[in-house]
Amino acid sequence: MNRRQFIIRSGAVLAFVGGFPLFESLAQLETVPRAVPDIANKLEKAYVDILYLASLAPSGHNAQPWTIRLLDTQHWLIGTASSRWLPVVDPENREMLISLGAFLENLVMAAGAYGYEVSVNLLSQNSKDEDLLEIKLYKKDEANHFDVEKIKLRRTVRNSLLTDDLSKEDIRFLTANDKAHFIYFPRQSREGQYLAEGTLLANQMQAYQSPAQEELANWVRWSNQEIQQSGNGLTAETMEITGLARWYVKNFYNRQSVLTQRFRAETVKKVQEQVATGSGWLLLTSKDSSLAELIRVGRNLQQMWLTAREKNIAVHPMTQMLEESAIKKDLLTTLGITEDVQLLLRVGYTRDYPLPVSPRMPLHRLIL
Repeated sequence: MNRRQFIIRSGAVLAFVGGFPLFESLAQLETVPRAVPDIANKLEKAYVDILYLASLAPSGHNAQPWTIRLLDTQHWLIGTASSRWLPVVDPENREMLISLGAFLENLVMAAGAYGYEVSVNLLSQNSKDEDLLEIKLYKKDEANHFDVEKIKLRRTVRNSLLTDDLSKEDIRFLTANDKAHFIYFPRQSREGQYLAEGTLLANQMQAYQSPAQEELANWVRWSNQEIQQSGNGLTAETMEITGLARWYVKNFYNRQSVLTQRFRAETVKKVQEQVATGSGWLLLTSKDSSLAELIRVGRNLQQMWLTAREKNIAVHPMTQMLEESAIKKDLLTTLGITEDVQLLLRVGYTRDYPLPVSPRMPLHRLIL
């Protein structure tokens, strides 16, 4: 086998999980500036920092769907851009709304750290309306003690999860903000094994569904130039491709590579390896799928995720079972859960908690 064949056949080359991957980054990539409202140029540094920290929230395919409409320096409308929706795997924008909730939680926590209270008003019950949230900031007497580094350091970790079960103390720590809407199943439990098998099946289905795979291909950024131009999407780094394999895919892969049979097969193989490890599964539930509830789920997700690094607990969203209607219906029946399940997270301890690596769009592209 020559060097090129070795790289191509390496399992690390295609270490990708589709569906609802969540990514993060410490830095914004610079792209070509565009005209923004005059008011944006008058924002104080604190407001710019708050919006930047909010934008570090997770989103499906790292699409970063949020938009910001500045009515005044302390009065904003938050919505989403249809060009950054995922109509194949998320046709009702359910996952997008959860991401918007995570964005909102980042915004509220960051604002508090800068000495601001935030009032939030839900503007619509239609997930596809242009503006969804009204935000107003009010100066407080003093800032809270939240460490914004937690926002900057949050990331998805998909590999090298240990198989030790989560301790009861750590489960309570992760779910402290809303225990009623978190359910944990150990990996080796009957329910945990069912979730692993169902996640693998759902990934197999999506890998060989052309529309889902084509949508995924639209969001993969292989080259540094693509990353620089887009500031969003999935990269070799976020897929945790390392070494020579990373160099190869960044220089020789393109959109069509994602559509090959080899890529699809290796994706499924990697998922099979992943669901065999980790401590277990953490489910987030809601009483219904209204906009308010989905945004609350996103806030719960982010609250939990911002604490996970303290306990060296990796978080890996794998919600493909919820994107396939037949499997989702069976999931609720099999697990006997009466509330709506909105997220499936594979969780587990990790010895090495890596730094964030995914790209971020600069704020001028998010401000309307």
